[in-house]
Amino acid sequence: MNNFLWGVATSAFQIEGNISNDFTDWEQLGKFKNNGADPRYENGSNHWDLWETDFEYLKELNLNAYRFSIEWARIEPVRNEYSQSAIDKYHQMIDKLISLGIEPVITLHHFTHPSWFHDLSPWTESSSIEIFTKFAQKMVDEFAHKIKYWITFNEPQVWALAAYGDAKFPPGQKDLYKVMDAIYNILYAHIRIYDMLKSVDNNIQVGIAKHFVVFKEARRFFFDRNLVKKLHQFFNVMILEAFSTDSLEFQFPFLLSYNSFIPLDNKIDFWGINYYYRLHAKFKINYKNPIELFAKEPATDMGWEIYPKGLKKMIKLVDATNKNIMITENGIATEDEKLRMNFIKKHLKIVKSQMKKRKSLIGFFYWSLLDNYEWLEGKSKRFGLIHVDYNNNFKRKLKPAALLYASFIKKLSTVTN
Repeated sequence: MNNFLWGVATSAFQIEGNISNDFTDWEQLGKFKNNGADPRYENGSNHWDLWETDFEYLKELNLNAYRFSIEWARIEPVRNEYSQSAIDKYHQMIDKLISLGIEPVITLHHFTHPSWFHDLSPWTESSSIEIFTKFAQKMVDEFAHKIKYWITFNEPQVWALAAYGDAKFPPGQKDLYKVMDAIYNILYAHIRIYDMLKSVDNNIQVGIAKHFVVFKEARRFFFDRNLVKKLHQFFNVMILEAFSTDSLEFQFPFLLSYNSFIPLDNKIDFWGINYYYRLHAKFKINYKNPIELFAKEPATDMGWEIYPKGLKKMIKLVDATNKNIMITENGIATEDEKLRMNFIKKHLKIVKSQMKKRKSLIGFFYWSLLDNYEWLEGKSKRFGLIHVDYNNNFKRKLKPAALLYASFIKKLSTVTN
């Protein structure tokens, strides 16, 4: 337990600001207006300028780990041209974390891409593997001697569904087979990066942060129960199984039939669990869209149902893979701080109990350190332990829930030392 990673998680684009990529291009083209919310990036939380201040909070919160991502578009804004100044700044960040006694946990891909990527070689094309792994090789060459924990991809299914399922993320296409092709190529890139990192140091730990959702049938109805099984298989189980079966496979009558060999060879050291909510599922007699998903008791500003027991279920599910587990994201969007504190208490209670039962559980990361830009929602949804005043030079202030989390870590560390 003394080596347990207590941290917070962020993604580069959501907090850094001062960047141009496929998401800022999408916003400028007015594409997000089609989704209703019309989110404005406006430099995220300006972490790129204020990172040193933000890192001081990490120590104040008794954290010993920090999960963050590197913005590909900042490193390679033009194809095959790398920004040394950006690389140097990430070095400064990593060195500062290490000096503070905080374990850096790095994510290579967290939803965003350079502006040139989708037109040149989108994830639906096999050439994308080479293009992304070339960027990854550059990052490995720069940082592998400093960083033990690497997450190759954050939520590949969520990204693929948003980009090629409902077309809300760039490149904005609707084709379920492209969803699967993108997932396939992303997983293939993971294999390449895994081998790359292991060739540098076999002790480096490589994983994927995967979104997990608890699905519940809306009615005691055969078709609803069967739908829940299908959703669980696709969203929670499919990729886990692919690593042991070397096959990416999913069947949904009339919508999708996909089965492709992929030489994953169980090349993963840990699974990241991103867990937030439960969804209820209802089958509809609709050839094109037979699925209705909804929250029965939405309690967060995202309209998500709070269901802490689901975290235990997902830990048990992933533990069956015999790999280590990190809770790489768990958090709530709310401006009701009592609700946030209650959310944290209930989920940390489960984490504490699972730590005792499962040696495979090695870390927990609250999402997020800062209020930030939320995909499709902009800055109206506040997940952070630190309040960001967007109208006052991004001024920071610790929320009560941050102190609660810090106190929990301190007490637990005192008991286990």
